[in-house]
Formats: sequence, C-alpha cells, structure tokens
Amino acid sequence: LKPLSKAIADRDHIHAVIKGSAINNDGASNGITAPNAEAQEEVIIKAWKNAKINPENLGYIEAHGTGTVLGDPIEIKGLTNSFRRFTDKKQFCAIGSVKTNIGHLVAASGLASLVKVVLSLENKVIPPNINFKTSNPYIDFCNSPIYVADEKSQWTNENGPRTAGISSFGFSGTNCHMVLQEGPEPKNEILSDNEEA
Repeated sequence: LKPLSKAIADRDHIHAVIKGSAINNDGASNGITAPNAEAQEEVIIKAWKNAKINPENLGYIEAHGTGTVLGDPIEIKGLTNSFRRFTDKKQFCAIGSVKTNIGHLVAASGLASLVKVVLSLENKVIPPNINFKTSNPYIDFCNSPIYVADEKSQWTNENGPRTAGISSFGFSGTNCHMVLQEGPEPKNEILSDNEEA
C-alpha cells in the first residue's frame, strides 16, 4: 500500500485504488450474530462520502453475504436504504459474494473479498455468483438498486472509472465498508536523461 501519487511517480503497477472506507459498531444489538441494518446503512453511506463518489456510478458490491435467511435480507435492506438516499434507479449495481466460492473465512473473509474485487477491477469483469439458483424470498431485488450477478459479464465504465464497494460485517456488530476503484491507465512516457519522475 502507498499513496496513489507516490505509486504513479514510482511507475508502479496499480492494482486498484482505495477511495475511502468506514467502520462502526452497532453497540448493544440483538445478539452476537444478529446484524443491524441501520448500522450497516450508516457505515456504507459514510464510506461513500469519504470516497467522494456518486453511488449511481457503483458497478458492483461485494456483499458480506452470509447466505442466511436472516442476514442476507438485512444486508440488502441496509444497501438498498443507502442507495435510496441518492437515487431511485433500479437494478443498476451487481452484487455477489466470494463466500459462494470458498465458504466463510471468518476473520479473513473481508480480505478475501478485497482480493476478489481487485481482480475483478483489473480484469474488467463482474464474475458470476456460483451456486445461485433462486433468490431469497425475503429479498425484493426487482425494486432494489442491486441485482445478483448470476453470470459473467464485461464490466463497462460509461460513468467513469470502474468502482466497487465491499462490505465486511463481523461478529458483535462491527461493520466495515470500503470503496475501490480501478487504477489509472499507465503512461508510457519515456524520460530523457535530464528529466526526473
């Protein structure tokens, strides 16, 4: 990790740019494993504001995605409420979770999500959510800003740089959301002997 300006100056290969992040804790909750939609909404909005992005330009959300009847509808509610503060658009942002590929890595699940999103940005592809057959009956995707990425698709960028959000929600109500963006295109400038970078 290094500041973007330093990575550009050093002519590094930039895998992705961390635009912003936020973390919170919902305090006294309904239990150690019970998620809180309001706290998740709060941390998502704070991360988006820290990143200075327009949420309508998000192309992908890497969900915490526990795959549970309780957790997933609460996570989608928090995401939907976050988007609704900025837009009424429907089904414009793909969602998925690496847990469908590798299971729940507990404390390392957020890092696995980060690696997946970096690779997705670099390859300009939104990968499919494997093992997805039918959606949770308690989630209304049709009226939500998000849709399940159930097939591989090219990640276009009509609205500027490809941008994604990553949610990672831990036991005891700790919530984290991060915004990643694709790195700038490398410049193939050749410096003369008397120039410096």
